[in-house]
Amino acid sequence: MNSKKIVWLVFGLILIGGFIYIYPTLPFKKKALQFKDIVASNTMNEKVAHGKPYTFTLNKDGLSGQDSVVLVLDGTRLTQVEGEYSIEIPTTSLPLGYHKVNITAYRGDKNKTVELIFYVVSDIQPEQMVHAVTQVINRDTEAYTQGLEIHNGILYESGGQTGQSLIRKVNPNNAQVLKKIKLDGELFAEGLTILNDKVYQLTWQNGICLIYDLELNQLKKINFKSSNGEGWGLCHDGKSLIISDGSNKLTYVNPETFAIEKTISVYAGDRDVQYLNELEYVDGFIYANVYTTNQIIQIEASTGKVLKVADFSDLDKGNPKADVLNGIAWNPASQNFILTGKYWGKLYYVKM
Repeated sequence: MNSKKIVWLVFGLILIGGFIYIYPTLPFKKKALQFKDIVASNTMNEKVAHGKPYTFTLNKDGLSGQDSVVLVLDGTRLTQVEGEYSIEIPTTSLPLGYHKVNITAYRGDKNKTVELIFYVVSDIQPEQMVHAVTQVINRDTEAYTQGLEIHNGILYESGGQTGQSLIRKVNPNNAQVLKKIKLDGELFAEGLTILNDKVYQLTWQNGICLIYDLELNQLKKINFKSSNGEGWGLCHDGKSLIISDGSNKLTYVNPETFAIEKTISVYAGDRDVQYLNELEYVDGFIYANVYTTNQIIQIEASTGKVLKVADFSDLDKGNPKADVLNGIAWNPASQNFILTGKYWGKLYYVKM
C-alpha cells in the first residue's frame, strides 16, 4: 500500500470516528419523547381506595438519556430518589377525588411533560341506614320543596319553580303556614339554611343567595359560586355554608363574603355520588338527598365518604301530585328528622 492510500485511510478512519463521537448529539437523533417513553405502566384514570398508595412505573430505558426527571402532584413537587423508577404516592392525606401527576423529563434545554390522572375513592362500602317513622302530619301540597330547616321550634321551608318560588315559616306540629313570601318571578329557589339568625336561600341558576332575618325580611342578595355555578342544597357546620350543585361536589363558603373555602368530593365506595341535593348537617355528618331518588345518604363531613344509605320510597304513596323526596330538617328538641318531598302532602317525623 503506498503512502497516499495510507493517508486517505487514516483520514477516513478519523472522519468515521468523529462522526461516531458526535452522532448522539446531532439534532435528528433526539427523537421527541412520547408518553410510553416516560411512563411504562398503564395507570391512567385509576381509582385508588383512600389509604392505599397510587403506584406507577417510569420507563427506565426511555429516560436513560435524560438529565433529570421531576414529578409534581397537584402543583407540589414530589421528592424522588435518583434512579428510582417504581413510584408510590401515599393517599392517606389526600382528599377524595381528582388528582394529577405531572412528570417532566429534562435534557439540555429541552423538556417533555406528560400527565397521569388518578382518583382517590372511599375505602368504605355504605351500609343500610335503619329508620322508623314515628309521626305523620298532613300538610298542603303547594310547595315544590327545596330546603327545610328547624330553628327555634319553627320550620322554615324553601319552595322552587320559576314563578312559583317561595319561602315560608311553618308550625312543625300541625303544618300550619305562619308566614309566606313569594320570590321575584325570574328566581328559581333552592336550598335553605339558618346560621347566626340569618336565613340563607339559594337560587338554582341565578347565581344569587337571598339573605333574610328570622321574620323573612330580606336583608340583601349576594352572588355565590359552586363547582358548576348552580345552587341545589344548602346547610352549615356552624362556621361555613355548605352548597351542593347537583354534582358529587360540596362547596364550603364563608357566610359573610361567600368566598370559597374548600370543596370536597363525595364517594360511596369507588362510585362518585352525583345529584347531591337537599342537605342537613348533624354532629359531623351531612345528610343528603340524592335527586331523582327517595334516598338519603349519610356523609362523613371531614372526608366526603358515604357511610350509610336510607331509602324512603314507601313514603307519601297515593298522592298523584307527589314528586321525589326533597326536604330534610333535624329537630334537636325531639332528636329526629322531619322529611318531606316536592308537592308532598305530609311531613314525616323519622328516627335514623
